[in-house]
Amino acid sequence: MEARQFKPYFIVIGLMALTSLVLAFTVDVNMTNEAGIQVQLPAEVGEWVGREIRYCQNPEHQRTFFVDELEDRYTCPDCGAELYMMSVDERRVLPGDTVILKKAYEHPSGANVVASIVLSGADRSSIHRPQLCLVGAGQEIVREWPHDVPLYGRDDLRVQVLDMLRRWRGPDGQQQEHPFYYAYWFVGKGRETHSHYARMFWMAYDRIVHNVAHRWAYIAVSGSRQGNYGEEIDSFIQAIYPQMALR
Repeated sequence: MEARQFKPYFIVIGLMALTSLVLAFTVDVNMTNEAGIQVQLPAEVGEWVGREIRYCQNPEHQRTFFVDELEDRYTCPDCGAELYMMSVDERRVLPGDTVILKKAYEHPSGANVVASIVLSGADRSSIHRPQLCLVGAGQEIVREWPHDVPLYGRDDLRVQVLDMLRRWRGPDGQQQEHPFYYAYWFVGKGRETHSHYARMFWMAYDRIVHNVAHRWAYIAVSGSRQGNYGEEIDSFIQAIYPQMALR
């Protein structure tokens, strides 16, 4: 591999080291509560109708529910455990002030997607490469590729798409598999990127140059990997993006 291919990594490592020094010797870095998006998942996205997802926190149970099925959105109807907008594993590993929103959306055609927003808290470790969690959950990344979503009145939005495969054994012992996609991008205050490394760069840049640390979020959309699923990614993001953009 040629030296220039390592250049982005050297830049990130250098900025991370410099940021560490700044944080170690500067006490007045301004930690803001500002996010680069409206932290909401709308009830309807074009023709898509959304249902809020809740997770049972009983490790022995761990069922998933839709809020519109529940009498009490905070209590599991089966075991009485608490219900959260994040799973048991997510709640275990993420800082306590991390915000997660998830909704499942259904189209009149029968297509389904799940949209989520993960918003960092004071501890910016809430945001990380989605690949880590997805592979850690036993799912396989078949391919990664950048995809440009055309948006009205502005430049295309570049998202990172993961072609995923989930395998399991059915009750009959036969192996089953489900191909799906996971498309995501990161948003900071005045920043937007599909790249984890670019996000790290901008976090370090804002701390060093502007002496400020904003809250970052990543937005993800996932669905079945069938047919021309790039068109599904485009149509859903084109519909939801204006509803999350700051006004």
